[in-house]
Amino acid sequence: MTAVVLPAHGRWTWDARGDGRAVRVTTHTDDGLLNLSLWRGETCVGTARLAPGDAAELIAGLTEGLSALAARPRVVGADAGRVGELEARLARLEERQAPLWRRAADAAGGWAVRKAARRAR
Repeated sequence: MTAVVLPAHGRWTWDARGDGRAVRVTTHTDDGLLNLSLWRGETCVGTARLAPGDAAELIAGLTEGLSALAARPRVVGADAGRVGELEARLARLEERQAPLWRRAADAAGGWAVRKAARRAR
């Protein structure tokens, strides 16, 4: 087993569950990669080496997740599961319906066509 010298600088993020769980991000500039390592106490239990494009995709996913968490009110209690199910059903129904801007454009276009047809008579 080969020992790898860790870069002097890295960023740590601690797991909400505690127990010494953490994620460390280190930059390996010589290799052009970012390294994500999972830690449990003082032991590294897993790593992922990411190319810059893959790291950007991960950041986009984190950003989308944070946005969803910020936009959704937190429901605590026995009804939390039921509220989540209802929100998911509503989202599926809204996906089937054309966006409001499209319906407005269609209505305006239909009005213009009807007006032109009346003028042509």
